[in-house]
Formats: sequence, C-alpha cells, structure tokens
Amino acid sequence: MVQTSIYIFDTQFVNLNNIAMFNTGLVDSLKIRVKLEKVKILDKRLITDFIAYYPDISALDDDGNENQQLGDNYRKAEPFTKIINGITYRFYIKAFIDSKKTAHEYVVFQISAKMLKSKYFEGITAFNYRTIVDDINSFGVLHISRGDFLEGLVSDIDICINQLIDLKSLKTAFSLIMQHPNAGKKPLLHYINQTSHVRQDFEIEIQENEPVFKSTKGSNLGMDFNKREKATNTAPYCKIYHKGFELLSKSIVFYKAFLEPMKSSVIDNLVRYEFTIKAHKHKEYLCKQGFKADFKTFADLLKAHPRDLALIAKSGIKHYIEPKTKSKVNAELNPMDIAMQFYIENLIKLGFDQEQLLGFTYLIDDASSRSRTKSKAKRLIDDLKNRDKNLTIKIQNNERSNKFLENIGVNL
Repeated sequence: MVQTSIYIFDTQFVNLNNIAMFNTGLVDSLKIRVKLEKVKILDKRLITDFIAYYPDISALDDDGNENQQLGDNYRKAEPFTKIINGITYRFYIKAFIDSKKTAHEYVVFQISAKMLKSKYFEGITAFNYRTIVDDINSFGVLHISRGDFLEGLVSDIDICINQLIDLKSLKTAFSLIMQHPNAGKKPLLHYINQTSHVRQDFEIEIQENEPVFKSTKGSNLGMDFNKREKATNTAPYCKIYHKGFELLSKSIVFYKAFLEPMKSSVIDNLVRYEFTIKAHKHKEYLCKQGFKADFKTFADLLKAHPRDLALIAKSGIKHYIEPKTKSKVNAELNPMDIAMQFYIENLIKLGFDQEQLLGFTYLIDDASSRSRTKSKAKRLIDDLKNRDKNLTIKIQNNERSNKFLENIGVNL
C-alpha cells in the first residue's frame, strides 16, 4: 500500500520537477524530523543513551534553543554518523514538547544531495529521494517507510542555484556587490579568497599519468553573507562559492567516486549560490513576503516548483545590497544631456570626484570647444547636486578618499 502511494506521489509531480542543473532552484540539503514511534529502531544503541532537549514549541524548527535541557542526569545520545566516499550520513534522537506540554521524541535525519551520488546535480526531488531512504535503511540501524519519511517535518533547508562563469567575471561580480552594500549589514559580508577558505584540502597533480593528491590551503573563492548560526529573517545566511574548486579540494573523495570526469568547461567555471531557510519562523516570514515557502513536511517541499525555489533563494542577497534609488537626472534636458547627466550620476556613486568627472574634457584638442564642454559638464553636475544633496555629500567624500590615496601614491 505504501509502495503504491509513493509511486503516485512520484508521478503526480513529474511535470513540476523538471530536472535541470543550471539557473534553477534545487534542494541541496535539509533536516527531516520523524516521530520516533514511526521509526523502527534496529540498533538499540541509538536510543539508550541520550539527553532529551525540551525547547519551547516555537523552537521546534531549531530556532536557537537546541541546548536547553531538562535535568543533568541524562547522557547525550551519540548520533549515528557514517562517512562513505565523501558522503556523510547522520541521524539522531531529539525530544521536543508540544503545545500541550507533552514530550515527543523524533529521529532527526540530516540529508544532502550528495546521497544521490552520480545524480548529485539533480538536487533532491520527488524523482530521486527514494535512493536516500533506501541508503539510510541499508545501514541496519533503523528502518523507516518512504511514506513516513515524506511526512517528516523539514528545517535548515539549503536551496542552491548553479551557474557557469569564468573567474575574472566572478571577481568582477564580487567587486560590484562590495560597491553597493547595505551600510548596516556590510560587516556581515565576508570575502573568501583562494588562500584562506578551506583549512585542509587537496589538489590533484598528474604524475606519470596517475593522479596524486597534494595538500593545499588554496581551494576556494566566494562570499559569505552572515553566518549560518547567526542568521535571521532579514539577515539570512547565503553564500557564493566556486563549486569546481570545492569538488577538487574539500569534496575530492566524493568527486572521484561519483562525478569524475567532468568537462573542464564545466568544472573550471562552476559556481554555486546557496540560501538557507532556517526554520518555521523564517518560512512564515517568506510567505508574508509573497513567496511560496509554506512547506511543513518533506512532501510539501518536494511539491515546490524549482522556479519558486529559485525565487526564494534570490530573495537572500537583496537584504545585503543597497536598493536602487530613482535617478535624479533632469528629464527636461535634451537626450544627449540626459545621457551625460545619467553617467555623471553613476560615476559619482562609483567614487569619482568633480575633477575626475571633468577629466574627459582634456581629450578635446580645440581650446574653445574644451572650455564650452567643460562649462556644460559643470552645469550638469551642479544641477544634479541641487537635485540630490546626497550626491553633493558623496562627491565630497570621494574627494577626501582620492586625496588620501593620492597622498600615499595611488592615483585612480
């Protein structure tokens, strides 16, 4: 009976879950909690020595109260953890109190798309989740039906979007982000360079036609937005990183076991963006913002269209970027002057001071034409400053910054 319902579930959403690797929202990892009575425990060591945590019901989705406990006479449960070919399987027992003050034990499963092995880049979908359930059951520690797994509660959901971009363009993208940060959240932006991100990884060198693993610290490039443990609704955890570098260093064992070889045109340019839906309150917040994030169970999550997952993920970095302001360009000017004033406005935002804004006039050979053009440019600049006092302040700041750099031998 369960098998039939699973089959119906898998085919019911076949049109919603078109598998694509790039530029779409994919489920990369999450936690699933299933009530203990719905799981058959085969190895009693999983439940004999454990400490029950009892946070308030509002924290049921790991809202930060995981370390509250009842008494000191319990011993903390040892989670089941097994690492096979770079895939980490982990599940453990945890207890919560419901609104009626009744304690319920759950088995918490930490799952990831790596459990799909060669189908890793599909993300976790209604098509392939059965592979994960079957693997978990194969360890002989517990047994859970696919139906009960689907009804498990979900939290800590990582949605990813994969793209192809060359390194130079990626670095330019990071530079553009850093040029337009939300001032109050700029301290939460962390640049990951190729020499500091991965603590102990590997690189591959070919010696005598054989791959040789070499330890290296230079293994990634990217940006973190906040920290996972400090994330909030309006400062969510996001990150951008070079997935190709990560596969060839931190995840080299997994890569060699299931993904090798990948085309160099892909792995050399593969960059991933990840966004974390932290917990129930975060889902509620996203729903209020108009996103389709009302998934409570694993089945609900698998019903989500990749397009909707992508929209949810894309909402993340916007919290860290200063929103675009309406241009103060004078629309009554002639078309060429509107164009000039528009570019002047944006150059000011990029750091140009007044002298730099007028620098192009020195390219005009004819003295009379140069003087007229310079006067006209000054009028356009003054008009902009009168329309937007913030630009006046910005130009003054730019002048101070450029003078400082000039004094230490830097002329931009």
